[in-house]
Amino acid sequence: MSRADYTGHWDDKFRTRAWGRYPPEDLVRFMGRRFRDADRKLVRVLEAGCGPGANLWFMHREGFAVHGIDISSTAIEIASQRLATENAGFTSPQPDLRVGNFCSLPWHDAHFDVVIDIFALYANTLPVIRRALVEIERVLKPGGLLYTKLWGTNTTGFGLGTPLEPGTFDAVTSGPCADMGVTHFFSREEILSEFGGVFQPIAIDYVLRSDDVANQRIEEFQCQFAKAVI
Repeated sequence: MSRADYTGHWDDKFRTRAWGRYPPEDLVRFMGRRFRDADRKLVRVLEAGCGPGANLWFMHREGFAVHGIDISSTAIEIASQRLATENAGFTSPQPDLRVGNFCSLPWHDAHFDVVIDIFALYANTLPVIRRALVEIERVLKPGGLLYTKLWGTNTTGFGLGTPLEPGTFDAVTSGPCADMGVTHFFSREEILSEFGGVFQPIAIDYVLRSDDVANQRIEEFQCQFAKAVI
């Protein structure tokens, strides 16, 4: 799939699906625990692949200086409109949302305290994911944090679709990634290998749950990493 096709793929998804109203509970817990006593207006947060802004909406309301990037202009438009209307009057710093590729982030080195990825990095091949991790490391301050959520290999849909490389499939036919385009499923060992080669691991947790109605199993990895302090 070309970049233009991939952009159109996600524009269509965000245009036609009612996604992204509220953040996941684990992200709320992570931000609350990590920055409980911080002066939040000074905490710069970037969400890579922010979609229509559910997580940015929450973090902006909590007082953080939020930044977001997504390849879909439709997603950025939706997120911008929601922040402007629903968060009007909040004293948080002005949001900075941009259309772009997280393999080439338009911010300078060591700009952010934390980078968030909620099921965005996974939607790429491994070479793209690796380039994105290098960029994320570049824009994080020393000691800065990366919080990422990834699909595990025990998720329904793993192995179903067009194989592109080990662990990566296109046109997955069932499970939460069905009709989502390129999908990479991770094992714990692979997360340590790929992310641990760039960052210092703090926590790699997972949730394994079933959806009996949809007849599917879902494995989510919830990971925390830190940029090395030199």
